[in-house]
Amino acid sequence: MRVGHGTARLTVVPGEPMGGYVDRSQGVQDVLDPLEVHVVTFADDGHRFALVVVDLICVNADVVERIRAALRDVGVPSCWVAATHTHASPEAGCAPGGGVTPRHVGDRLVAASLAATSRAVAAERPARLAATRTLVSGLAGRRNVVDPPPMDIPVDTIVVTVGTDVVGLVVVSPVHPTILPAANNHVSADLTGGIRRALAAPDRWVVVATGAAGDISTRHTRQGHGPPEVDRLGVRVADRFVPPPAPVGGPAAPVRPPVSRSVRLRPKQPAELDASARPVPQVRDERIHRVLHQGLRIAREQAVRQRREPYEVEIAAVDLDGVTVVGVPGELFLELGEAIRAGATDRAGDVVVLGYTNGYLGYLPARDTPPCYETFASPVSAGSGEIVVETAVEAAVEAARDRRSRRNSA
Repeated sequence: MRVGHGTARLTVVPGEPMGGYVDRSQGVQDVLDPLEVHVVTFADDGHRFALVVVDLICVNADVVERIRAALRDVGVPSCWVAATHTHASPEAGCAPGGGVTPRHVGDRLVAASLAATSRAVAAERPARLAATRTLVSGLAGRRNVVDPPPMDIPVDTIVVTVGTDVVGLVVVSPVHPTILPAANNHVSADLTGGIRRALAAPDRWVVVATGAAGDISTRHTRQGHGPPEVDRLGVRVADRFVPPPAPVGGPAAPVRPPVSRSVRLRPKQPAELDASARPVPQVRDERIHRVLHQGLRIAREQAVRQRREPYEVEIAAVDLDGVTVVGVPGELFLELGEAIRAGATDRAGDVVVLGYTNGYLGYLPARDTPPCYETFASPVSAGSGEIVVETAVEAAVEAARDRRSRRNSA
């Protein structure tokens, strides 16, 4: 297997709308830290797969297809596009149920993805992969719970090695990058940028994506809302990272195209939409109370539209040298991301779950998720999360099947 990495800046236009917060009123004023597009390519003589990670609030299906078409023209037949979900980026058409990407944002994203991909392909060299998990305390917690108990947040990392040298990291943080507040009008990668900077080294590249972060944020752990806090929490992740031993044994597994599964999810039913007319639950936390109001407003807008057709989304998995990566086009709660890992690990080896990948549907609630902002804002019926988990496990097992067959016949 050959692995390459490339990056490009994602330019912004002063005054263009910013995404991420319902109560945001100002457009882009300046750049706090540059938005980036990172591409990692995995290739052999038979196939090339690219993972594109972009500092945006979301990527909709329309721009994903544009990027895939553009990369096919430069020798990349399969490609995923994931958003870091930073809330300090230009608006990208991020709406429950999916939206349309503003043309000017899409044009810049396609151009940056092409540039980063060309650099990644040019930088490819033989490498091996391994996955490791780091439990980080004091980083984040369940954001919709008042006085939540402390949590150890599981941060997964795909480690790229050449010989015994670590040359690259793909870090997956299941935490909302929302340290910077709604009043901020400077673009930034937020927490994902802080982790990138903290783990950077002259001889290795770092990509940071966002995992099953639907109900996880720094709301109860952050000590401020500015760049120093972004860097403090980034260092907290980096300080706990320990690379695994370099893989030994035979050559890397062949690079295979991803497995893709289409799943249909039922829109909210009348009884669920009726909940938008109920009073806001009383909570002591002022921010949680305000966010609940915002969620109910979104739910009332959905009730007016009364969508009847199911939503159809792509759940995908790819086997990369013994690491099975799953991509979900929405906001999974952490427990659902962990359910994918638990359901697939015995048959798929190391499993890493990406959220906000290959489209954006919105929050994916479980059957027993209590009423909260996420359930109010979600466009789909309760229990959609479990359907996504079941489909993701099937895709992961299918992606790893060739590897298991080779191992059993060895």
